Amino acid sequence: MTHEMVHLAFPSVPDKNHWMEEGLSTYVEPIARIQAGQMNAASMWSDLVRDMPKGVSQPGDQGLDNTHTWANTYWGGALFCFLADVQIRRETKNKKGLQDALRGILEAGGTINQDWDLAEALKIGDRTTGTHVLTDMYKQMGDKPMAPNLAELWAKLGIKLENGTLRFQDDAELASIRKAITVPVLKP
Repeated sequence: MTHEMVHLAFPSVPDKNHWMEEGLSTYVEPIARIQAGQMNAASMWSDLVRDMPKGVSQPGDQGLDNTHTWANTYWGGALFCFLADVQIRRETKNKKGLQDALRGILEAGGTINQDWDLAEALKIGDRTTGTHVLTDMYKQMGDKPMAPNLAELWAKLGIKLENGTLRFQDDAELASIRKAITVPVLKP
């Protein structure tokens, strides 16, 4: 249900950009559940380490806008949102994240009952965060395959999976970003 509710707070975009609607809900759902005290951060990170590779481009893929597979739509879109969240936090010294961009889009009237161009929505999100992360990433990933080094990113975030057990390294370069993404808002 949380996944479906996330859809309500983002504009309807053209069919070629359906990956953004589904990927956003896929990425935001566990964060919203953590913030509501219904899930713990370790479970979310464990799931992301397991599932984010599904969103990495495969041979023959032609970017998010042009590859309409289940994996690309849900996990490619989620990977876009995750990478954007991390990069926004890096550029703002962890003062803002994807959630701030989404709030800006929502405050500008971007709800599911509105048809918007994705590029325009992303510009509003960037304006809200004071960055160009969303529009730059869309230019890079919209019509080209993406193959981020997830193993390197997990290490920088201080996420290590050993023998099926997730461990956090709080002295890692981006550990503060990992923690900020999953800060609970409500007490369980």
